[in-house]
Amino acid sequence: MQGPVDRMIRVLRYDSRRVEPNDVFFAWKGEKTDGHAHIAEVCDKDAAAVVLENRAFVSERGPTFIEVENARRAMALMSASFFGRPDRALKMAGVTGTNGKTTTTFILKHLLSEAKAPVGLIGTVRYEIGERILPASRTTPESLDLHELLAQMKAANCWATAMEVSSHALDQGRVTPIDFQVGIFTNLTQDHLDYHHTMENYFTAKSALFTNLDRPENPGVAVINADDPYGIKLIRLLSGRVRTVTYTLKGMAGTEIEASQVSVTAEGTEGALRMGAEIFPFSLPLVGSYNVANALAAAGGALALGIAPRVIVERLRTTPQVPGRLEKFVSPDGVTAVVDYAHTDDAVRKVLTVLRGITRGRLIAVLGCGGNRDAVKRPLMARAAVECADYSIFTADNPRNENVEVILDHMEAGLSPGGSAGKYERLADRRQAIAHALALAQPGDVVCIAGKGHEVTQEIAGQHHPFDDRMVVQEFLRRRIS
Repeated sequence: MQGPVDRMIRVLRYDSRRVEPNDVFFAWKGEKTDGHAHIAEVCDKDAAAVVLENRAFVSERGPTFIEVENARRAMALMSASFFGRPDRALKMAGVTGTNGKTTTTFILKHLLSEAKAPVGLIGTVRYEIGERILPASRTTPESLDLHELLAQMKAANCWATAMEVSSHALDQGRVTPIDFQVGIFTNLTQDHLDYHHTMENYFTAKSALFTNLDRPENPGVAVINADDPYGIKLIRLLSGRVRTVTYTLKGMAGTEIEASQVSVTAEGTEGALRMGAEIFPFSLPLVGSYNVANALAAAGGALALGIAPRVIVERLRTTPQVPGRLEKFVSPDGVTAVVDYAHTDDAVRKVLTVLRGITRGRLIAVLGCGGNRDAVKRPLMARAAVECADYSIFTADNPRNENVEVILDHMEAGLSPGGSAGKYERLADRRQAIAHALALAQPGDVVCIAGKGHEVTQEIAGQHHPFDDRMVVQEFLRRRIS
């Protein structure tokens, strides 16, 4: 450290553009930019202190310089203290996994909420602070923003927070030093290998949420999907260390929560739900077995936080629609369009399999793959679409800084030249692709628009352009009868 320690601190910042006199600035080398390059700028703005990793940027000018091994993790620790550890005033429930995080978090918030006991929500779609709804900047916010959100939830008299926890956030220490009361694991399938490189690294990052439940004081509870191979691996990892609540749709022995006799219609799902020794008939206004799995995960979290089984079953009946997750729109002449966030091959297969069960005519899929992201999954996603739908249209997702045609080439590489002939086409413009799919559809057909879900912009060459699949779908469904 260099400089005095008895300085007045105004706020903490990691964005140099927002620094004002007496702020603390955190600098680390990220994937795209290096915060150290902005240290001279914050010195000119009379920052009180700079927390940095590279001592070569320490100067004799103004601020106190604090060298640390990992500035991002240091910011997480300091942010928690700066805001008075609001996480300790809340029951923190973290949900992680490749698919299902958003839906599970929405259901869990619903199960935990009461009129005089609001629950906060942090996730991919939005942030909720009591009655306030804020747009989400990322699935799991940067630690400084996260602890500020938690402080606002505490001030709004929230008693709990249902939160999506991404593998990136766990690996980067963004949720440090939160003591989660509940950690929920949905599943693990191939995704984010551009960042984690291997599935083992991906699993290790996810596991951090659960290994930290092993605390001598105030230990947490792990809720784990026993139907998932990585769920079984996690159960074994935690055995004897952490209390676990397991759930199953496949009748796995020894589980605390089980759904059976599941029946799916276009309106929702019904079946029998066992929690411990009690069995209840249940109704869920969401479609598909994987949404039942999400509901079981949320039920496990609610049980761990003291909600009675009978109350859980009653509240499942009124589960709200999750934005951009199997969100359904129907034209007057009987064409159904479904917008979903599915952006892995596993998710694409699951959503199309569910929709196949409620389709009277043809099932048409529209999907693309994101640019500057895991390219390995592109051919797998295309193959899943061609195998599960009657007809597929490959198009842009968020191409970012990649050429859309190159992305579509990667997708096509996963298809067999003979067996896929006549089952798909390429149409790079996403709006045109959606319009074309809805024009092809006949009454009784279902069109699935996958990949972007709730998103309201499309990222192209560094620019975010207004684009909402749901708005486009509604526009072209109306045109069917105009």
